Amino acid sequence: MTSEIDPFTDIQSATILTKLRKGFLWGGVVMIVLGTAAVFMPLFSSLVVEIFIGWLLVVSGGVAVVGALSLRGTGLFVWQLISGLISLAAGLLMLVFPFHGLVALTVLIAVVLVLTGAAQMAFAFWARPASGWVWGLASAVISIALGGYIFVALPQASAVILGLLVGFDFISTGMALVLISRSARQNLGV
Repeated sequence: MTSEIDPFTDIQSATILTKLRKGFLWGGVVMIVLGTAAVFMPLFSSLVVEIFIGWLLVVSGGVAVVGALSLRGTGLFVWQLISGLISLAAGLLMLVFPFHGLVALTVLIAVVLVLTGAAQMAFAFWARPASGWVWGLASAVISIALGGYIFVALPQASAVILGLLVGFDFISTGMALVLISRSARQNLGV
C-alpha cells in the first residue's frame, strides 16, 4: 500500500508562507500601486471596471450563443441559447448605458467584497499559528466593512464609490501581503 500525502495538511502554514514570501511581496506591491491609482481616479476606475465586465459579458454571451448552435435538435439548445442571450444583452446594456450599469455592478462588487472578506478571514485563521496572520484578518475586516458600506451608500455614490472602494480594498490586500511577506522573512532571520 502507498500512503498518499496531502500537501495542505502535512506542511505547516508558516512553511508555506515562507516559501511564498517573494510572490506575496511583489503581488502586494502591484496591488498597492493599482489600488492607489484607483483611489486617485475613482470615476475613471469605476468606468474601466464596468466596461471591462461589460465586454466580458458580451464575449461570453456571444460564445454561448455560437455554442448553442451546435446543440440544435437537443433539449439543451434553448437553455444554452437563452443563457447566452441574457449574458450578451446584459453586456451590451452595460456598454451602452455605462452609468446605469455602475449601480448594478456596484451591488455586485459589494457582494464580492463581503465574500472575499470572508475567504480572507478563513485564510487568516488558517495561518494563525504563523506570525503575521493578524494582517490577513485586518484585511478581511476591511473588505467586509467596505462591502457593507457600499450597500449603505447606494445608489447616490455608485459612480465613484466602486473605484474608491476597489482601490482601498486593493491597497489593504496589498499591504497585508507585503506585511505577511515581511513577517515570513523575519522568521527566516533574513
